[in-house]
Amino acid sequence: MPSNVHLVINVDSDPDPVSVYQEDASLLKKYGRMREILAEKAGGAAAWTVLTGPICRDRFVEPPFTGFWRELTEDGADLVLHPEEDLYGPPPGREPGTCSYYDIDHMRPLILEKARTMRELGIPFAAYRGGYHGFTPEIGAAVKEAGIGIELSCAPGIVWQDKAAAWQGAPLTAYYMSASDQARPAAADETDALFEIPWAWDAVAPGTARPRVVGENYIINEFSTLPAMQRVWDAVAARAAATPEPQIVSMVCHTYTMGQPEYEERLMAILSYVAAHGARFVTPRAAKSLFDARCAANA
Repeated sequence: MPSNVHLVINVDSDPDPVSVYQEDASLLKKYGRMREILAEKAGGAAAWTVLTGPICRDRFVEPPFTGFWRELTEDGADLVLHPEEDLYGPPPGREPGTCSYYDIDHMRPLILEKARTMRELGIPFAAYRGGYHGFTPEIGAAVKEAGIGIELSCAPGIVWQDKAAAWQGAPLTAYYMSASDQARPAAADETDALFEIPWAWDAVAPGTARPRVVGENYIINEFSTLPAMQRVWDAVAARAAATPEPQIVSMVCHTYTMGQPEYEERLMAILSYVAAHGARFVTPRAAKSLFDARCAANA
């Protein structure tokens, strides 16, 4: 069984459905249940997204949510800036169907502002993840300007140009990202490159569960099945067994399904499975430290 395979649990904390307002207490109850599961199954190691978007630009960087984020970070979890600019309706003045991620004049100020807000609160973001896997070199420059050094948008094999998602040929394990091409490793002389942690993929096909949603070829709790997620993990573990280099990948689960036995049980089952088959649960920052230590040892 490989001992060099590490898994980051991406917790997507977006409310759903977004067309119906959900009280703070309802959302925090779901957050609390997810926290309980991850404490039991993964020692609390996770990356929790903090949503910003056209209909909730500031809600999740204000109380009572900032209190919850603070508790998570005190327990060792990482926070992730997660702009969902198109899923929750286009920003004011933007036509439906357009992609905000190509508009750096829109993206840069909101990235810098939200990062500054959380940094001033003493709970800074450790990573960034774009909605629909959207990411551009210009966004990467803004993320680095905001003081964030880790990126989590990569789904290897996915190419959705209408969502600025271009991950064809991306590495299957963590890498430092080229400033000019997010799906390629950085050159040796790029000293400030973002650290990318891709979604776990079986490398069979860039499958989708529905339009613009990755499915059974990745580990995403709400859009897959337990056997399919186990099969993806087996592929990751096989890669880890075949190389001395560490495999560092991520999976995704959503807080909006908490309270629904089907999804809770599936999440607990896949976390138990990967733990029994070599997974070491890590936060993005811990993953980066492991990667850097390995590189230093090999230098």
